[in-house]
Amino acid sequence: MLVRLLTAAAVAASSVSAFRDTSPFFLFSTAEFEGQSQQIATARDVQARIEDLAKSCPSDSYIVVSQPGVSAADFAGRQTTPHLRRRLGGEDKTVKSSVQVRDVVGQVSGSEAATLLSKSCGSLVELDGSEALIPLDQETPQVVLVTFPALPEEVEKRVSMLRKQDSYLNTLLSSLPNDKFTVIYTTTPYTGKASSEPQHPDSYYHMDEPYPSDMHIDLKRDLSVYPRATNGTNPDSNLPLFEKYQFLSSGIFMGLGVSILLISILYIGISAIAGLEVSYMAFSKEMGPAAQKKQQQQ
Repeated sequence: MLVRLLTAAAVAASSVSAFRDTSPFFLFSTAEFEGQSQQIATARDVQARIEDLAKSCPSDSYIVVSQPGVSAADFAGRQTTPHLRRRLGGEDKTVKSSVQVRDVVGQVSGSEAATLLSKSCGSLVELDGSEALIPLDQETPQVVLVTFPALPEEVEKRVSMLRKQDSYLNTLLSSLPNDKFTVIYTTTPYTGKASSEPQHPDSYYHMDEPYPSDMHIDLKRDLSVYPRATNGTNPDSNLPLFEKYQFLSSGIFMGLGVSILLISILYIGISAIAGLEVSYMAFSKEMGPAAQKKQQQQ
């Protein structure tokens, strides 16, 4: 039995550790191709998908985005990247195909992907995502590598910068000379202090074949993504005491249940001992004539 428990614990630990040091990957195109969204994939699988695109070249323009230091939690907010969400969610009817991977194990290099595509699909143009300039050639097919800077540590600044980068990417797509494009959005894991736990758990991108919910496990919670204001601006500050804090958790309920069971056993035992009826003379020594006669016979 112990061996089974240890084995199950080892399997659970390996499934949890698979979500460490991961980052999302997005791909959408106006061309139709086979592809399914996944909860988790390796960098090798993502690289193989990019190589397949480089062989077929289904579009006229290719936008390769390189975003370092992010996690799936950064894209969880509905207003963080509205244009990206709109295209991946099917609201943009020009987008025919999309692939979303929430957790990519390993790193996918955006520059390597752009170089690979440029060998067979068009000339390479590099853009700095921190600048507002979008110099594009209006004639030849192009592979555009957009390099965004790393996000800051503070949660609010990260959200603000992601929103600006999303607007930049939307403007870039709108300025393309044709309506046949493919966007490859590569990221690298974030290793700073920000939490890998989403700020809005109910606002993930929709996955076609998500993994079971029990695989969404984190080893610990980092409360830094839930900053509480001290100046009265926190919406929870005006709630009643018993709605703001949780006083009876599941652990306390389990402890109370076990305590009641043990106290009941102790009460029954004490009651049984106290209920014994034995006369005081049961343990006294016999001193009458019958006892003296028995001693003489012995």
